[in-house]
Amino acid sequence: MAWPPLKPPGRMNPASLAMRGVVAQTSPLGGQHAPRPSGLALQPSQAALTINTPPINSGSARVEPRESEPPMTTIADDPAASLIDPPKTAAAAVSYLRVSTREQAEKGGTDEGFSIPAQREATRRKAEQLGAGIVEEFVDAGASAKSSDRPELMRMIQYVKANKVAYCIVHKVDRLARNRADDVSIHLALQQCGVMLVSASENIDETPSGMLLHGIMSTIAEFYSRNLATEVAKGMNQKAIGGGTNGRAPIGYLNVRKRDELGREVRTIELDPKRAPMIEWAFKAYASGNWSVSQLHDELTSRGLRSLPTPKRPAKPLAVSTIHRLLTNPYYKGDVIYRGTRYKGNHPALVPAEVWYQVQSVLTAHQCAVEATQVHGHYLKGTIHCGQCGSRLIVSNAKNRHGNVYCYFVCSGRHSKRTDCTRQAMLIEDVEKLIEDYYTRVQITPAQQDALAGMLHHEFDRLMAAETEELERLTTNRDRLEGEQDRLMQAHYADAIPLSVLKREQDRIVAELDQVTRRIDAHFGDYADARAHLDDALGLLANCADIYTRCDDTNRRLCNQAFFTKVFIDEDNELRVEHNRPFEMLLDPQVNANALTWAADANKARTSTNVSVGKGSSLVRAVGAEGLEPPTSCL
Repeated sequence: MAWPPLKPPGRMNPASLAMRGVVAQTSPLGGQHAPRPSGLALQPSQAALTINTPPINSGSARVEPRESEPPMTTIADDPAASLIDPPKTAAAAVSYLRVSTREQAEKGGTDEGFSIPAQREATRRKAEQLGAGIVEEFVDAGASAKSSDRPELMRMIQYVKANKVAYCIVHKVDRLARNRADDVSIHLALQQCGVMLVSASENIDETPSGMLLHGIMSTIAEFYSRNLATEVAKGMNQKAIGGGTNGRAPIGYLNVRKRDELGREVRTIELDPKRAPMIEWAFKAYASGNWSVSQLHDELTSRGLRSLPTPKRPAKPLAVSTIHRLLTNPYYKGDVIYRGTRYKGNHPALVPAEVWYQVQSVLTAHQCAVEATQVHGHYLKGTIHCGQCGSRLIVSNAKNRHGNVYCYFVCSGRHSKRTDCTRQAMLIEDVEKLIEDYYTRVQITPAQQDALAGMLHHEFDRLMAAETEELERLTTNRDRLEGEQDRLMQAHYADAIPLSVLKREQDRIVAELDQVTRRIDAHFGDYADARAHLDDALGLLANCADIYTRCDDTNRRLCNQAFFTKVFIDEDNELRVEHNRPFEMLLDPQVNANALTWAADANKARTSTNVSVGKGSSLVRAVGAEGLEPPTSCL
């Protein structure tokens, strides 16, 4: 608020001054200084001395200061005096200082940086102008004003509620809040405590014009904060689109600042020569399938892999969860992820893309068996489930009074009391026998294998025949593009078209030709891969019981992962199985019945053809142009 100007002291009669032992000193400009005792030249440090009026004598008056009273120090002589020991008669004030980031608070290698001391000096000067003393200071170093949930701000509100304070002094309004709603609530809390908000840089007070200015400055601060966030987000998005790295690069890389030939700062990413080889080895080792995440973590720790040290945190071994996140981070194959979108990065790829994808496949396989970072006590753990409540079955070791240990599978839902399951514990040997018997029951015979292979290969032939028209169209399009390419080159050699046109047309033709060629290759490649996968699955299904019996515990777990997603064991020890693809189709009773019917019909067709022709013929020749293949022999 505006303070009224101080009235100058009125002129005093020199005679009356002399009667009081004080002479008036006249300045050369015609004005008067403040009266002082006659015959005594006061020093600046003695400006606040208490003057004791001696008795009036007939001679000249002379005033001597008491020797027992030391000289007093004024606020003007010691600027920090109001903060350390405010005058007893001065109004109490508190100051609030803030910077947004820890980097600002630590700039210059000091504990407070540069901004905090500058704000402190400005608030101290403002307190002197108000004739107030700062009794408490509140500093939020590295706290954003977007939120009012700041520790020192909350402590200041509690302080002014418990103590009598006249002023709350800030350097600027935006130090208190950058949100209009927070600014209103904070200002209201101060007003309820009888505290006036004062800005050292802005002329705000409790007058209508001061309140208007306060509202305008608060709105500007909120706009600045939101606009800055928008601009920063826009810049980060553009940087990601261009392949740049926002923020700190993951372990194995280094954020590097360089200068180009024009002296401009360039921020780039380089491989960490110490940590990058260990990260590369970790990806290749895990891709082999012979390591778990826990084992990989222990090995990397023993090799000396540590996090990158910072000014606040020393280097330390990585956690298991950090290793898992590292293995799933596409940054290591050269991609940048920003807001869920993947962009091609400018940084060097640490591992080939095929290695990274193989690592993801191994991680997925381990998750199916709940193997991620645990040491499993049994190869069936994670595969078998309770048939009553659906919870996993876990291993429990029971010991009798003689010290004999019996291993059981128990329902985890009942064990942890998460469900109302009443499933009794089962001996592990009994569960193992149930799984072995199941493999024996589902193993198909050679006749079933031939029937399934013949029917499914016939279906592949039918699908390919149905897409013959599409294949012919793609082939014709490919021939047309190759012809255009040849004619374009001949026209260029004859100087019929300039080089720029040749380049533009060549780029267009090459792009279209590449797309057509890939579609043609995919047309044959997809069916070829599907046929090979089908034959492998049928070969495994025809020998699954024998293979499972001869496998060790590790390979039995892999077999179970290949065949099953879940195996439920009911109260009567019956198994309900959820199969993986393609075994869910190959073990379907209806599909097997259809395969046997198809094989019987094919044999009839082959027999009738042999009788009529008098020699053996293939099933394809028997049915003519439809193109059926003979049953494929067992692999």
